[in-house]
This record gives sequence, C-alpha cells and structure tokens, in this order.
Amino acid sequence: MPFELFINGGTFDVHSLDELRLQLRKVNQTQFSELELCTPDGWPVLHVLVNGETAWLMFLRYEGDAGFSTRNPDYAGSEKDVIEFYLSNGQRDEYPASWNITTIEALRALEYFFTDSKRALWLAWHEG
Repeated sequence: MPFELFINGGTFDVHSLDELRLQLRKVNQTQFSELELCTPDGWPVLHVLVNGETAWLMFLRYEGDAGFSTRNPDYAGSEKDVIEFYLSNGQRDEYPASWNITTIEALRALEYFFTDSKRALWLAWHEG
C-alpha cells in the first residue's frame, strides 16, 4: 500500500522515494506550503509547514496524540520572534521562530519518514 501525501490541498499516492522527491519539488514553487505524509496504515503522520526557507514539523503517533514538534537548539534570536505559516484552507498560524528548522532539513525528514516511518533522529524534538 502506498503512503499518502497531502500538499496544499492536493492528495498523492506515493509508492517510492523517487515519487516522493518528485512531489516535494512543488514545495519550492510557492512561499507557503502545508504537507502531511501518512503511512499506509494511517499512523504515524508527519505534518510540515513551510514558509520559504523555514519549516516546522509535527510528528503524530495516533489520533489525538499531542505528538512531537521540532525545535532549533541553535536559535539565537528573540524569544518573541514568530514565523507565520498558511494552511491549505487559508488559515494563518504563527509559531515561535525557535521551533523552526530549514526547509531543506524538513524535506530530508520527510524522506526519512517515508523510508523508516519514524521522526528524524538528527532533529531536536519536543514532546507535547
């Protein structure tokens, strides 16, 4: 069974890493993107919000899970700084800038999730 990839409201079945990479090229075509990659069983899920070169990830193990979200241990800016994201339904969200990683790392994490169905071990995660 394929993974299911949602990008900005569109749904794609993904059978291989090459297919995933082909679909992920769409992220570079817009400033804001919302992605969700679901395993064939439906859980776990990796959710990604992108604003240009910045991204934020959430890993959910099951429905209702508070999950894990990324943090940037090297962040040196103000605690008050936020980065805005837009969901595919037009909703605008803001998250602390210290939670964000690069979009390149987020896409790499999606590839890792596709191959191992786990959250990327090299990223800093916060539970809850």
